[in-house]
Amino acid sequence: MKILFALAIMIFVAAVFFSACSWTTGGENIAFPEKNVQYMHHVKPFLALNCSYSPCHSDFDRAGGYSLTEYWTLFDKPGFVIPGNPDGSVFVQILENRMTHFTYFYRGNITTEHIQGVRTWIKEGAINN
Repeated sequence: MKILFALAIMIFVAAVFFSACSWTTGGENIAFPEKNVQYMHHVKPFLALNCSYSPCHSDFDRAGGYSLTEYWTLFDKPGFVIPGNPDGSVFVQILENRMTHFTYFYRGNITTEHIQGVRTWIKEGAINN
């Protein structure tokens, strides 16, 4: 009985681990402008719907050591966001599938417009506006 219980827990943990960042919907409604991208109106809502919730990159879970809940947490790990350099920013590399993301996450909510919006925000200096 203990073995079955332990096995059930292991299967549950594995299922949560491998699907961790795939539970959001509705991100496609976030519209990024072509210029003057704002953190509060565009980037933060995008992160909230796709990245910064539990069990992924919330303040509590910090998957991979990253919390993406607030502006300042985007700079906790050097290189994640490099103002003025979207190609060098790990954030963009992950969104564009140029760098692997540790766990699978649902990319269906992330559009080309979202990625371009994040790129533009970083290119414009990754300002907290």
